[in-house]
Amino acid sequence: MTMHGVRRVLGWYENVLAVAAAGLLILMMAITAVDVVMRYAFHAPLSWGFDLVTQYMLVATFFFSFAIALRMGEHVAVDYFVRSFHPGARRWAMSVAWLACGVLAAAITALAAHETYQAWRQGEVIAGVIPWPVWVQKAIIAIGMAPLALRLMLLSVGAVPHVQMGEADAVLHVSMKG
Repeated sequence: MTMHGVRRVLGWYENVLAVAAAGLLILMMAITAVDVVMRYAFHAPLSWGFDLVTQYMLVATFFFSFAIALRMGEHVAVDYFVRSFHPGARRWAMSVAWLACGVLAAAITALAAHETYQAWRQGEVIAGVIPWPVWVQKAIIAIGMAPLALRLMLLSVGAVPHVQMGEADAVLHVSMKG
């Protein structure tokens, strides 16, 4: 598969995760609203609502948004010193930084995938009214971190001078504005 193909598939996956995160956010608000009404109007709160929202949905909304936020230049960037670099040095510095972050994100992905398998194999559950499976929460982390790792690696390669990918230049420009 070409770099363009990888970027296209990654973009599609990021979009799917973003739609899922948006849907989960709406669902979290609905569950919370229903829980409040049930709690104060009928004195019968949803026994499962808080755990579902905090253990799964909130985590998914958070992790599923990482890669698309980076792609769109909506991430948090601390670039105080880098802004003063010569443009060529800035591109190399950003390439190295994105590579280091990509390697870290890949390690987190691999660890989360391993932890997912271990939790599934051992049947780990969260203690409570409903025994929620732990592996789902860990899988959410791996699912969200994998595209971030790949996006960072692609940005690293694209930021190297004389490598034309377009996307890295756009993100680099957004990261450097201010």
